[in-house]
Amino acid sequence: MSRAPRPCLIAVGAVLVAAVAVAACDAGNGILHHRRDPGALMVAQPADISGLDLARLVDSESIEVGEILFEGLVRWRSGTTEIEPGLATSWQVSPDGLHWTFELRPGVTFHDGQRLDADAVVFSFLRVIDPHHPNYLGDADAKYWHLLLKDVTRVGALGASRIEITVARPYAPLLGELAMFPIVSPAAVRQWGMAFDRHPIGSGPFEFESWSPGEQVVVKRFDHYWGPAPKLERIVFRVVPDARQRLVDLQSGSVDLATAILPDEESFVDLHPDLTLLHAPNNDVSYLAMNTRHPPFTDRRVRRAINHAINKIPMVKLAYQGHAIPADGPLPPSQWGYHAPRTQYAYDPALARKLLAEAAADGAFDGTKIYKLYASITPRGYLSQPERVARYLQAALAQIGVRTELILQPLRAQFASTSAGEHDLALAGWISDTGDPDNLLYVLLHSDNAVQGAAQNLAFYSSPAFDKLVIDAQTAADTPTRIARYAEAQEVVADDAPWVPLAHSELVVAARADLAGVTLSPLGHAVYPWIYRRSEQR
Repeated sequence: MSRAPRPCLIAVGAVLVAAVAVAACDAGNGILHHRRDPGALMVAQPADISGLDLARLVDSESIEVGEILFEGLVRWRSGTTEIEPGLATSWQVSPDGLHWTFELRPGVTFHDGQRLDADAVVFSFLRVIDPHHPNYLGDADAKYWHLLLKDVTRVGALGASRIEITVARPYAPLLGELAMFPIVSPAAVRQWGMAFDRHPIGSGPFEFESWSPGEQVVVKRFDHYWGPAPKLERIVFRVVPDARQRLVDLQSGSVDLATAILPDEESFVDLHPDLTLLHAPNNDVSYLAMNTRHPPFTDRRVRRAINHAINKIPMVKLAYQGHAIPADGPLPPSQWGYHAPRTQYAYDPALARKLLAEAAADGAFDGTKIYKLYASITPRGYLSQPERVARYLQAALAQIGVRTELILQPLRAQFASTSAGEHDLALAGWISDTGDPDNLLYVLLHSDNAVQGAAQNLAFYSSPAFDKLVIDAQTAADTPTRIARYAEAQEVVADDAPWVPLAHSELVVAARADLAGVTLSPLGHAVYPWIYRRSEQR
């Protein structure tokens, strides 16, 4: 159905906004024609998925689509990180914390019509944790889940509708991880093998329809879903790399929802009568990682100097337009384990130069050397303008005598380079997958995750004291004890300064004003199944 022409909206005095508005009006007046399926939601994203086997992938785009195809034993209450029943209706933990028993929801089927029972759940886990399983995913494919589930020693069926997970030690973050661990159709995995990521079969409210790499992913409503039926018939995730084009497409009506809108252009959305700007706290962090295996970043004085060189307040205003706060550590203040460390790094370039001079006098810093600063050009939920922030950091470092070469890459090339440790410094970030402090502290800073070639600890930071505190927090039986251990861990990492924590951002999404039911998850994306158009509500 074609959209009727409508008047142009021009924001007086804003050249950029005016250019966007004029382009959008041209689209609406016939230069660009879009035929719309009224039952489909069109979403514009800056990057494509990597695939749709969530046991193998950690990028935001793949998770965002995959989470409506697959379900876990538990799930998050919409818009929160509170756990509620999912494919399991209830669960119990043994007094020693080593055995978790889950009662499965009856009557659930996969998209291929196969029954979701205890054997299917066991299959889903064994292909990740059992090297002898015929469909086992090795370290090269499922390194992330191997680390998170490393203490799971056994998953077995106790009848058709009950499973038991046995762990080697009490492990408090398990429930949060089970909310995102995908239960898959064994028949589909056996049929497709490693190509399952292009033929994903889960039990979620939407099922996979098609993927045109570099262009779009289409999912359709699963008519036999066990829960309430989504109102939308389809969701199309369209790849639109250019931020201004995403806004033009939104204003013209060719898309309904756009992510990673540039902060400079958010005011245009706010003022537009047909658009709305949605924002909510993101459980995330952006940071500058210093490779602690590369001199001079092996020296704590140099790392502290880098921290004192960055003025975060103008950086946050410049790059986030008020939709972020400066960070003083890995955890955002909204995270239940957050602790403000005693060691703080005020902006103090004079002190930074003094620390570098001390290091240089000891032969630990060479001011003539050029260090490699890696950054992605792909916008993320935690960093909508990575190149702008990277250039700001480069200029700040130059002012204290640290010379850098800025290496800008697309996201996947950036992941490959930094996980291999090619960088001296890297601009990076993370959105917590589970809502648990462990998913930021353990994943990003524990030495388990500093394996060259597959690192998520991009500082390659290794501290026995920090590692022990994080592991102790994993095994603690009560939340107050976990909070105390995490507070100590945040003190250790602040003192060692392997990062410059930069910002904790809000998730910002621009949408057509006629959409209803849009909820933003603190895990970094919209909650899609319950979105609908007001004009089409029945």
